[in-house]
Amino acid sequence: MKRIVSIVLLVIVFATVIFTSCKKEDVIGPKIYLLGLGGVILKDYEVDTTVLLFTKFVDPGVLVEDNATLTDSIKLTDNSEDVLLVNASGYLRRAEIVDLIYTAKDEALNTTTRTRQITIANIADAFVNTYTTTRTTYYLNNDSTYNSNVVSDTRVPGRLRFPKVYAHTWDGSKTYFRINADLFHPGLSQSYSDDIAYMGAPDDSERPFFSAMSYEQGIDSILCFTYLKIDAQYYQDSIAGASHEVYISGVEDPVTHYPMSRIEYLFDSKTIKRIVLELNVTKNGLVDRVTEVYTPY
Repeated sequence: MKRIVSIVLLVIVFATVIFTSCKKEDVIGPKIYLLGLGGVILKDYEVDTTVLLFTKFVDPGVLVEDNATLTDSIKLTDNSEDVLLVNASGYLRRAEIVDLIYTAKDEALNTTTRTRQITIANIADAFVNTYTTTRTTYYLNNDSTYNSNVVSDTRVPGRLRFPKVYAHTWDGSKTYFRINADLFHPGLSQSYSDDIAYMGAPDDSERPFFSAMSYEQGIDSILCFTYLKIDAQYYQDSIAGASHEVYISGVEDPVTHYPMSRIEYLFDSKTIKRIVLELNVTKNGLVDRVTEVYTPY
């Protein structure tokens, strides 16, 4: 009887060893599918997304599955806290391109990653371009035409940067000034915000009017703005051994007090015809009235 029991136990152990040795090791990582709005699985060419600076990024999320591990047991993480710079209210604070990386790990410790590239764009990007610039002044007597690359600010929505304002030769040296110009609309907040300039909602100067808009909606909405507000900007330059104080400010309409610097469109379209800067440039106490016309190159 003891011999029979021993044989049975031996057979069970042997079968267990054979079964265990035949079981394949799990070496396949989880699959990660990027989702879009409405939970739709995105195709490979759809995975990159563009959002507006100073909006809240809402992650559409991902779908994961594995050949051996139940979905609920797959560990999923991402690097959003490391790559998305936001303020205390959750608004994106810097225009840049970031890689949002999702990592999935199954119970066998196989790991898979998937990347969603996010472009954080300034709503002012609609006006970023290379422009042929023509300048006229009262005092320089050297009206000129040159090319200028107008860019958007990386921190303040609605702000454009004009890098070659009042470009000329001064005391034998070439000089120019980089100024900020903020998009302005009479129907929005009239109060300046350090964070969003004049992009505030009518009832809240710190909440951007486009906070609930997609990138496409925001760009479409901004292409009806016709005013550029240029607040006074101060420069202290030393050129050829001499010190110069320069103030540049936008000119306002004396009746409406709206900026005279403006964006002009082709007929009733949203095609930019030209941008016109109307400026007062004060150099060592002398005020020069300046008009600069920027035509898309």
